[in-house]
Amino acid sequence: MTPALRPTSSVTPSQQAAAAKIAAAIDRPGGVALLCGPQGVGKTTVLAAVAAGEQRRGRTVECRDLLDWLRSAAPWPGDLPDVVVADAAHRAADGDLARMLAACRHRASPACLVLAGEGRLLTLVSRDTAVERAIHLRASLRPLSPDESSLIVVPMLTAAGINATTAEGLVDVIHEIGGGIPAAMLRLADLATVVATSRPDRSLDHRDIEAIHRRLSPLAA
Repeated sequence: MTPALRPTSSVTPSQQAAAAKIAAAIDRPGGVALLCGPQGVGKTTVLAAVAAGEQRRGRTVECRDLLDWLRSAAPWPGDLPDVVVADAAHRAADGDLARMLAACRHRASPACLVLAGEGRLLTLVSRDTAVERAIHLRASLRPLSPDESSLIVVPMLTAAGINATTAEGLVDVIHEIGGGIPAAMLRLADLATVVATSRPDRSLDHRDIEAIHRRLSPLAA
């Protein structure tokens, strides 16, 4: 099951825009939205922002992997939430998206459906005309720009006591190594704060970031 979505203050403008588009698409019962992007680009952040907004409106929201939704019960339960978030939908087989959509529509007041996943999700949707027609809006996320990377990296470094000027100067190397992928950059930044806080003067430079990356690379291999 997908972990509970947790809103975060580190939401970039592109993520805010995607969340706003999805919220508009599911404003009424039965709305269907699609969120697509590569791993680590911030889909969970967007989904958390959407869920928080819907909960403030008094609507029930639940997020699970699509396959977990499909396995959860048969025939479909009558207690689906107002907003069904089906994550990792790119792992679906042919026909799975249609089954999920049918379950949402079977509810007395149709549940809204948010399908989220990586690039293959677009292919799955294109194979099913009924699902494709049902989608009211598609939002996509791409790697962050250097300016957007700064918005999430600098506050993290300065919160650990790193000089603001130093933090700004490290954004480019963190952005380059992380490829603009939030998850990768935040991991680098998190380990960088550990290094900096171990030093009395909270010093940190590009060589430290590169050394962290070299240590991470074998671990990832």
